[in-house]
Amino acid sequence: MMKICINPQYEYLRKDIIRVVSGDYVAVKVYCHRRNIVEKIVMQGREYVVKTYKRPNLFNRIVYTFLRKSKAERAFQNARRLLDLGIDTPVPVAYVNVYKGALFSQGFYISEFVSYGTMREAFMDVNSGGVDVSLKKDFMSFALFLHGKNVLPLDFNSGNIFYHYDAVAGEYRFALTDTNRMRFGKRPSVFEVMRSFEQFGVQVDALYKLAVYYSSYTGRDLELSMFAFLYYRLRSRVKHAFKDNVCRYHK
Repeated sequence: MMKICINPQYEYLRKDIIRVVSGDYVAVKVYCHRRNIVEKIVMQGREYVVKTYKRPNLFNRIVYTFLRKSKAERAFQNARRLLDLGIDTPVPVAYVNVYKGALFSQGFYISEFVSYGTMREAFMDVNSGGVDVSLKKDFMSFALFLHGKNVLPLDFNSGNIFYHYDAVAGEYRFALTDTNRMRFGKRPSVFEVMRSFEQFGVQVDALYKLAVYYSSYTGRDLELSMFAFLYYRLRSRVKHAFKDNVCRYHK
């Protein structure tokens, strides 16, 4: 049994979407093949991205059946909400929940494909000193725009943020992906902002500059921002060190 929700403007893709969920497709490109699978596909001559979420354990199958929306459903609904707020994200096409034995089994989320670069790539340039300064400033303006809309991405990974230069507007534009974990309706605190910056996965000097930019743009206390930033950076290092030690112990 399947629950299929399709953006009305893509209803003509229903049969293609069912084939994708059934595994009857050929991936043009595979972006991720770990816990979840992210692939570029073609339906009726246009490119899309399908995210296949890992099958959850029995406990979470029960949770997603009776208590909580699936990740695919949240990604779809959050993407629509972001667009309503004027925040760019790949247009959501559909989500599909597959059920087996009356319980949720697996989720699929399909969105339009965008060919922009990611901020992860941009910050590689930051660390080498070759990035356009205006990119950093425009990105900070984007982050402030999100917070001004009371939006906090809970997975603010640099690989989940696309960017491109808009020659007409004369500035960089940004778009969020991986939208299943978002918080709406409350302005984030300094600690929450610095925690999201720490998730970027870039080197310390780049994160330090982000914290300084944020404080100067918002007027929030720089010392508090740096304390929060250093707290989450240290916590992250301790967490990773603990995991590494556990892995070594069990080898």
